[in-house]
Amino acid sequence: MKIAAMSGVAALALAAVVVPSVLPTSADDYRNVALTAAEQALSQVRTTELMVTADIDGKVLAPYRSTVLWQARDALATAADDFTAEEIPDTASISLHDECAPLLTEAGADIAAVTAAADAGPDAERVVSARLHKTGELLAGFLERHR
Repeated sequence: MKIAAMSGVAALALAAVVVPSVLPTSADDYRNVALTAAEQALSQVRTTELMVTADIDGKVLAPYRSTVLWQARDALATAADDFTAEEIPDTASISLHDECAPLLTEAGADIAAVTAAADAGPDAERVVSARLHKTGELLAGFLERHR
């Protein structure tokens, strides 16, 4: 009897974890995942832009730049993976996907360009900083429209 009760408790606990993960994604769930990915991308783009601006002014050491860029790439990759792994639940969510996906890609490309720009010098860093700023504005606009 005790074993049966323990098995029942274990089955309920397992169901609480497994069932939500196999249910179809709702439009609200998808919107939340897209907004979370965009927020994370905006955070990383803005942080990287600040770091590049400080680097142009000679206020950043290479190890710090490397750490900021590693963290930005890692956080952005995680957010993009979560976003792309989510099933698109309906036709309305397709337009949300089609608006968000290129912004995440652009954020990744901008952040990836920082190392080469830093090696090339301040003029190249100013170009990347402007790209980061523009991408940040686009992400902020996306978040404003969809909140």
